[in-house]
Amino acid sequence: MNTPGLDAAIAAVRHVAAGLDALSPVDAVVAVESLGRVVDAARVAAAGRVSAGESERLGFASPIAAVATLSRVSEKTARSRLRIAAATREDRSLTGAELPAALPVVAAALPEIGLDAAEVIVRELDAVRPHLDPALVSSAERVMVNLASGLDATGVERVMPESVTSLAGQFSLIASAIDPDGARPREERARRRRSFRLGMPDVDGLVPVGGLLMPEVGSLLLGLMEAHRRSPRFTAEPELAHHEPTDSRTPAQRRHDALADIIVAAARAEGAPSLDGMPVSVIVTVAAADLADEDGLAGDPIGVLAGSPVPVSRSAVERFIDNCGLRLVRLAADGSVAGMSALQRCFGGGHRLQIAARDGARCASPGCTSPHYALQVHHVIPWREGGPTHIDNGILLCYWHHQRVDDGPWEWRMVNGLPEVRGPGIPEWTRISSPARVAA
Repeated sequence: MNTPGLDAAIAAVRHVAAGLDALSPVDAVVAVESLGRVVDAARVAAAGRVSAGESERLGFASPIAAVATLSRVSEKTARSRLRIAAATREDRSLTGAELPAALPVVAAALPEIGLDAAEVIVRELDAVRPHLDPALVSSAERVMVNLASGLDATGVERVMPESVTSLAGQFSLIASAIDPDGARPREERARRRRSFRLGMPDVDGLVPVGGLLMPEVGSLLLGLMEAHRRSPRFTAEPELAHHEPTDSRTPAQRRHDALADIIVAAARAEGAPSLDGMPVSVIVTVAAADLADEDGLAGDPIGVLAGSPVPVSRSAVERFIDNCGLRLVRLAADGSVAGMSALQRCFGGGHRLQIAARDGARCASPGCTSPHYALQVHHVIPWREGGPTHIDNGILLCYWHHQRVDDGPWEWRMVNGLPEVRGPGIPEWTRISSPARVAA
């Protein structure tokens, strides 16, 4: 394929990429993105030429499949390019008459505003364009393109650049304002599209999640996570008051642990739905002989978690028992069930209330701000070492600190029925304060 002009353009782009080290980081990003937007406009134009008939002639199931394969991009990216092309490309009718682009202002500005902003504009206007006066759509299109170009709504004055995420909110408001049906169509679409998915566990047992939450549900979840992050501390000792907590978690990991606390609290809440007449809980099956093996290592895979193909280690099994207790199921010689014990080694609601009153209804790890309703009761002396299920051997820990109780930075002990802690910044055993004792 002999295309001298195109070959020269590609060579020029490669030359720019090779010379980025001579620019400051800011100038490099701005320059490359300006160039990239021009290239993206060409990508849209090229994708728009792949019609249904052309893709079928080439042996592809659809234009999306053709563009994705030929461009070596994902089908999501191909779909986005084709959607923008459909709204910005001139076409011809079956009679041969020329058809103008549905959104000509977006088409002209595409090399400047980029694909992300263009996709948001196309999406918002496609939702209202079929039942609106074309003049009204054209005015809204002009305002959106002005904002995406860094201008005010009139297109006269330069304004502070905004992210595409921020612009999306403004475009949504504009589209809703010109829609004679108001916000109802959007809300109906949201109700139809709402979803939540749990995938199959991966090789590490992690369960992928995804979906689309209704706005009020997403707002509540974000609020709960923010409330979890801002939960107050009840610290009285000077040593603890000036202690900087060590938290190596990433923001994503902290959000996961906040969600874990919320789910644990929901499962424990009064009136929570049951499953087969029992409270919803984690079920782990392990042979009594394996559990009683004194020589077993903490990492030994001895348990099976219901719904997961990944084996559970000895330390994880012991942590589950520490928090939720266990039941012994006796099997007959032929394998049939001969009987089952009552729940053992499990702190009850009364225990939790007494420990919360003693220690201030907070995680026993200094600096932790997890809310009291999401905490789990932990045996300070492990149950398999003879530790009793008694308030004098129990402390409250959040999900994350309970996960790290064996290898984390904190240690606890009980002295005369009161908990003491030591760890980073607190080298000596220090009693955990209680607001009740301080007030007294």
